[in-house]
Amino acid sequence: MRKRRSGGHVHHHTLKTIRAVVLGKDGVGKSALTVRFLTRRFIGEYDTTLEATYRHHLLIDGQFVSLDIMDTAGKNSTEKMQMCISFAELFFVLYSTTDRTSFEEASLLARYILHDKSQCNTATIMIVATKSDLEHSRVVGEHEGQLLAKDLNCEFYQVSNSEGYLETQELLFDSLKRCLDKNKSSPLTRVKEGLVETAKSFRKRSLSHDVVTAESPRMMRSKSFSDADSIPEVIKPPSQEDLAQDGKNNRNSVASTASF
Repeated sequence: MRKRRSGGHVHHHTLKTIRAVVLGKDGVGKSALTVRFLTRRFIGEYDTTLEATYRHHLLIDGQFVSLDIMDTAGKNSTEKMQMCISFAELFFVLYSTTDRTSFEEASLLARYILHDKSQCNTATIMIVATKSDLEHSRVVGEHEGQLLAKDLNCEFYQVSNSEGYLETQELLFDSLKRCLDKNKSSPLTRVKEGLVETAKSFRKRSLSHDVVTAESPRMMRSKSFSDADSIPEVIKPPSQEDLAQDGKNNRNSVASTASF
């Protein structure tokens, strides 16, 4: 009987789930970038009111990754941002090189994410400039995006959704690698490791306590025997015969002294 080959199966205990969200002003190319991440296609026209979440499986440096990516649409309200922050750990913040207001909004969105207390140590933010192929319409310089990313301690990429399939794939894989590395060194991971070490130490102390408890009765018994050795000997009262003999000895002693 032939054994079923398991090389093509993803084992769930080695599967890492990463949740990502694509943010930015309407018209910057969020849906186009999302489709480029998942397929080789470029679609120029999308419904600007439609939000959708997609699941995609990848292999990153030997680690199976299940990517849940949310393509957002509409106004970036406070309620919407809070929902995105609670959902994701990886953020693609987009602006168009042909629209300065989108650049200013991207700056606000990235700062909002960083200043959120629940995400300040775990969020991976990628500043992405789109429509880099439209040089004749550019109003935001590449150096401005680089300075923004440096100021926020984020990564910066400039892509063309319509022409740059390879560069969008590089952006996706690099962001996932950074997210995986950050998860390995995150405070939660260190807390888990600390709890494991504490449990080991507590177990060792418990074993030591059990050994001392088992030996303590013997120690108590040996102490009682040593205490018995230090009890003073009882002295008996003198009898009548002893008193008479002592009197006789005293008289003989006096007589002997007188003879000198």
